[in-house]
Parts: sequence; C-alpha cells; structure tokens
Amino acid sequence: MTVFYLDGQEVEFKPTETVLDALIRHGQQVNYSCKKGVCKTCLLEQVEGQIKLGSQRGLAPRLKQRNYVCACQCQATADIKFKSILPQDLFVGAVIQHKKILSDTVVSIGLKLENKLFYEQGQYLNLRRFDGLTRSYCPINAANDDIVEFHVKRKYNGQFSDWLYHHAGVGEQILVQGPLGNSYYKAEYQDQTLIVVAFGSGLGVAYGIVAHALQNNHQGEVFLYAGGRDEGELYLHTQLLKMNLIHRQFTYQACITGHKPSVMKGSRVVMADPFVQAVKAHRFDRQQQLFLCGDAMAVNHSREQAFLNGYPIERVHTLSFEYKDLRNRARR
Repeated sequence: MTVFYLDGQEVEFKPTETVLDALIRHGQQVNYSCKKGVCKTCLLEQVEGQIKLGSQRGLAPRLKQRNYVCACQCQATADIKFKSILPQDLFVGAVIQHKKILSDTVVSIGLKLENKLFYEQGQYLNLRRFDGLTRSYCPINAANDDIVEFHVKRKYNGQFSDWLYHHAGVGEQILVQGPLGNSYYKAEYQDQTLIVVAFGSGLGVAYGIVAHALQNNHQGEVFLYAGGRDEGELYLHTQLLKMNLIHRQFTYQACITGHKPSVMKGSRVVMADPFVQAVKAHRFDRQQQLFLCGDAMAVNHSREQAFLNGYPIERVHTLSFEYKDLRNRARR
C-alpha cells in the first residue's frame, strides 16, 4: 500500500492521484473550491519528504517559504508528510458590516476587518464561513477604505453565494485570507490605454479596476466593455453612465449577450459579446493593457483570441472566476 501522511494519519493513494483527490476519496473533511490551484483554499504544510514540481504553482514567495502546497496541484508521493494549516495562520477575523441586494442575483457585502489587509483592486480574498466553507471573491473598493466591499453573484446550487445572498446578516462573523492574484492595475500603466472587458459577474471587479485607475489620475484612455445576458446583470449601468460623463478619458459600453431584445435605451447599449465589441473598436498595440474579468470559460477563450489577434500576451491580465463543480454527474 502506497501512502502519504496528513496530521500523522496514513492516507492511501492511487498512481497519478493528487493529494486532494485522495483525501476526498477517503471522505476526509478538507476545504477546496476550484481544484485548479487558483483559489488557494486547499493549502497544506509540507513537513517531510519531497514534493513534485508544480505543487506550489501560483503561491506567493512568503507561502512557499513556509513550505505550503496546493493539495489540488500536489502529486501524491510515498511517505511524504503534511500538516493541516490552522485558520489563525492564514486568516484574519471580520464581521459583516452592511448588506445590500443589488439585483435578482447580486448582493453587496461589506466587511469590517480586525486587521487591515493591503490588496490591489484586481486581487482576490478568500472568505471562510463558520463551518469552514471557503470561497474567493474580489473586493471592488480600495484597501484604504474602512469597509471591504464585495459584489457576489448568487450561483445556482452555490452554497456560499446563496448563503450570502439569502441568509447571512449584518453582524455575522467571517474569516478572510489574502490577498491573492497578480492581475491588477499598476502605476506604471498610467499613460497607457486600458481596455477592461467584463463578463457577467466580473462587472464588480472590472468596475473596481476602472474606478481605482480614474481616482489615481490615470492619464491614458480607459474603456470598459460590460457584458450581461440581460439588464439585471448590468446592475452598475447607471453608475457607469455617470462616470462616463464625469471622466472625459473614460468610455463605457454595455453589451447585452442574451437572445431577448434589450429594453435599455441609448448609444451605450448594444446586442453583442463584450470582447468582440472591444476587438472591433481597437487595434491592439503595445501601448495598451487588456483586463478580462469574469467566468473562466469566457475569460480563457477571450485571452486566446486576443493572442491570435496580435495582442502581446504579457499585456493580457485575466481575472477568471473558477467555480466549484456542483454537477451530480461529471461533464462529458
């Protein structure tokens, strides 16, 4: 029997199986979400043995130095030993300070943190519920604000998002980890053109990136293409129209992607895919930065298309929302 160890207990694994898959197969209670090494909710500490290349993919240097690994990316090897990470080693306490329903599917959650976390808009934080359930969300406001605000889309069968939308209340305690991710606005982009494309639930973080750039006196032009299946997904439409009037270097385009005709009026609304609309409007060059925000499938496809259209891949910044697979049967 080939085994590794977690907290001193033997865990038998199959060839080519990851540490996380082996733990799940044995019915171990382990936190995980995307299973792609993005969310960092399945971290373990390696205490003995040799890990394979890729086990620490995407981890910040400070986490690598502490011998942390992503269980979903770590190939199980014989006799390696791991230790569970205590919440206080990674998380800070927080309390829900305000809650506001923004649409039929989106809720705004404001958290008051016990200790400040210094993040950039475009990075994400992990939120952990009282029972250990953990999910990743991007703040939409600046780190120097007293309240950290998130726009969370309620997903069908989504345990965490449904809890936030329907059940969590003001005063609820929660744990926060982060920041994580490297796709955010940097001061060195100040004179360049920003092209920000949002797909569905990516609108909140796209709005945060644009607002941050404008508040920091961005000198180049800023374009936001926001896509939604219907008007409900473009819940920031009014605020973005106002920003369009206030900031002369900012251009906002709403894109309806559903089959029903839009009842929204005006030149700022078209029936089109937001990325296709961006490609039509811009000749990509090396004086631009492209941000793609939202559903992983749309983001990854658009990233590939941007490259095929001649856009330098190092100037494409992706904020893809990887969701836990909640299907009863695996996708074929």
